[in-house]
Amino acid sequence: MKIEHILVPVDFSQFSEVVIHYAFQIALQYSARLTLFHAVILFQDDVDEEQRLDEYQQLLALREERIAVQMQHHLDNGIKKGIRISTVIQRGISPSDVILEYLNTNQVDIIVMGTHGRAGLRHLLLGSVAEKVGRFSAVPVLTVHRSIQNFQIKKLLVPIDFSPYSKQATEYAISLARNFNASITFLHVVEQEIFPPFYASGVESVFEIDPDLDKRVIENMNEFLSEQLDGHIETSYIVREGKSHKEIVDFAREDKSDIIVIASHGLTGLDYILLGSTTEKVIRWAKCPVLTVKRKS
Repeated sequence: MKIEHILVPVDFSQFSEVVIHYAFQIALQYSARLTLFHAVILFQDDVDEEQRLDEYQQLLALREERIAVQMQHHLDNGIKKGIRISTVIQRGISPSDVILEYLNTNQVDIIVMGTHGRAGLRHLLLGSVAEKVGRFSAVPVLTVHRSIQNFQIKKLLVPIDFSPYSKQATEYAISLARNFNASITFLHVVEQEIFPPFYASGVESVFEIDPDLDKRVIENMNEFLSEQLDGHIETSYIVREGKSHKEIVDFAREDKSDIIVIASHGLTGLDYILLGSTTEKVIRWAKCPVLTVKRKS
């Protein structure tokens, strides 16, 4: 995995400080250049530049000047740390759309951005810029939850579903593990349901029906990842039963994982509406940072 250019969208909330610090550490470790990015949001009925009022143009210009002043502080800090850092201010009607438009015209290797962890009705109504970018971005997106206090990458968690997407996520996890001298735990979640004939006997777990299932799954994970792992990284294997997103989030909390590296299958349209996304649920509920990786075409 190469990281030569990091894009960091910021909204200048208090939480942005944490996200920027997190991105700085990755930039230093990979000797990458970093772009701080801010989207100035326009009214949705104000797309045609020729129809804008002069006063509104002046207001936008003043706002962008203030944003540039705020960015300068972080620019100076990055330069002091030896980071090749620049800033971009871009206009648009949606933060996620502006970020994605920038990706279409610029080579970016990873996006580091915050997620405010909305849930419930508020999440359904407002959505999440981080989730939308993660869903449509062709490059990996590292979302940092607002509860993060300090930067640390010592324990990585990688969910494995035996798809080619999992191998792509593993590639990124291995790179992070090597650069930060971290360990990797590979987790497979068995979602098999208990069928009615077993209810009467009091069977509550698939492992009661098949006691050796976890051993076979671990053997399969070893074989599945054998070509990628060279024995120089500390690894462990875990098998759990339940809903994938819940078990991933619960295990990350219990094991105090520093980051989850998870593959996205890239569901869109009707498939996304009907099936949802395990990855987006993990982003929404996990308290640790989540690196979402898309399979290379």
